[in-house]
Amino acid sequence: MNIKGKLLIVLCTLCVAGSFAEPRGWGLGLGTFDGDLGVQARKDFVFGEELQYAIDLQAGLYNQRKWTGRFDADFHFIFMSESMFSLYPLAGINFSVQDGRNRWGGNIGGGALIDLNTDTSLFIEGKYVGGDWSGYALTVGVYF
Repeated sequence: MNIKGKLLIVLCTLCVAGSFAEPRGWGLGLGTFDGDLGVQARKDFVFGEELQYAIDLQAGLYNQRKWTGRFDADFHFIFMSESMFSLYPLAGINFSVQDGRNRWGGNIGGGALIDLNTDTSLFIEGKYVGGDWSGYALTVGVYF
């Protein structure tokens, strides 16, 4: 399957899933991918009455010897979702663009959320991206 076909399947899946979800808010983070710094914007869509599942869409810009755009869609299963401190494992897909080259990968990792109030949370997330462009990522930020 070519890249356009894969991208179409991912976008359709996210649109259908997002229509049944409650948006959590926007997030901004600072991160590193294999030691290269970057910034990231993210949007979560939460499922379930007890907010137990989420799809997290992320777009980041990293300086990996050259500027690189990274786009992720991760599924989170949230433990202790009603408490002030929550943990989650994640799995998802990654799409990266650098100098007109496109690369696909899979994500696996986990993170933590710390609720500061009803509208603001801190997050920390670590994951491994495997595939055409493998590496480790760590991101720290805030949801608002």
